[in-house]
Amino acid sequence: MRITVGLAVLALAALAPSADGSEIVGYYPGWKSAGFAPSAANIDARRLTVLMYAFLDTCRDGRHGNPDPATGGLAPCQDVDGAAARPADGSLVLADAVQDGAKLRALVALKQANPKLRVLLSVGGWNWSNQFSNLAAAPAARAAFVASTLALLRRFGLDGVDIDWEYPGAVGVACTAGQVCERAADKQNYVVLARELRAAFDAAGRADGKRYLITIAAGANASFIADGPQGSAWIKALAASLDWINIMSYDFHMPWEKNSGHLAALDADPADPLKDGGLYGTASVRRYLAAGVAPQQLVLGLPFYGHGWKGCAPGPAGDGQYQACAGAADGGNDGGSSYSFGHLLQQGLLLADGRGRYTVGGKGYVRHWNAKAQVPYLHHAGSGNWISYEDEASLRAKAAYIRSAGLRGAMFWELSADASQTLGGALAEALAH
Repeated sequence: MRITVGLAVLALAALAPSADGSEIVGYYPGWKSAGFAPSAANIDARRLTVLMYAFLDTCRDGRHGNPDPATGGLAPCQDVDGAAARPADGSLVLADAVQDGAKLRALVALKQANPKLRVLLSVGGWNWSNQFSNLAAAPAARAAFVASTLALLRRFGLDGVDIDWEYPGAVGVACTAGQVCERAADKQNYVVLARELRAAFDAAGRADGKRYLITIAAGANASFIADGPQGSAWIKALAASLDWINIMSYDFHMPWEKNSGHLAALDADPADPLKDGGLYGTASVRRYLAAGVAPQQLVLGLPFYGHGWKGCAPGPAGDGQYQACAGAADGGNDGGSSYSFGHLLQQGLLLADGRGRYTVGGKGYVRHWNAKAQVPYLHHAGSGNWISYEDEASLRAKAAYIRSAGLRGAMFWELSADASQTLGGALAEALAH
């Protein structure tokens, strides 16, 4: 009887958000070794319910990483103390055991400010998803992943794992030549992996007196939810083993497109030439609901950054929106087309208004608001530069939607993009934290 009650409590815990309100999930970029230390000075733990440490990788043939030099290439696997190691294929490994270990301990220490804060390990990401297919397809590799993940959680006093597989059946950055890194069965194998992970986590939770969380970062488009002739049934089966799904409801428009567009529209704008593709947040949520996933298992993703285009035609409204452009902008972080919110402030492209909110463009930029999509954008008439980004107003609109739709909460990418904690504060206020 005692075991039955314990299982019931754990099951109910999976369906309930934080007792203080909606989940607020922030990703911590572990690879940023300089300028953004995991400390109370940089992270207000009272405004978060979950911290995701990104990223860890899985080992294969004693190495991990990605063969593409642009992603850092392959590196020898290390044990938790930093010594070279050759664990079983599929084992979870830290990229740099010494640095990652120190940062994880610092993040766990933030629980002193918020004892209800949970810290999770996030695995994969765009650059390190190339071995998920091999892992999920092999029973021995799945077992190694489960065992090594639990060992790391217990070693550092962590609370769960987040799997960021980009993407099952369509890997973003390929693996070593000659290896298989995507399969038609990836999504079905993902379900098996999550089921085995859930069983092991529940058993460990009973022994340790806690619930170990399992979440995933998931695509927002229809192709992620679909699984060929088998339809979308797999995502509901996957969700049965998860605490929640973090929908990456951003990057809907990217600077490699010919025309400017919003990276994270909340609602459809009839003027968007690509509106019929469902490239906006509410459509991404509806796709998951239609597939049978409960709203309390859905967390809406938010970008704490923007994308820029250059040389955009002014268009009939004179604001460059949805207009043909010369290419990706080059004034963002590190001279690229991505603009963190902090970069917009540091460069003076966004200024505070009389209420202290960043609603004023600077250095020749004009800030506009799209009332249909419920997002801001910046336009520079002289250069034709055009920047789509997230701000306090768009976060409030998305928070209102999260509440009205009964979603579990919000996730954002990522903490270092908001060094002033402006967006984090606005989100916490809007979701009552």
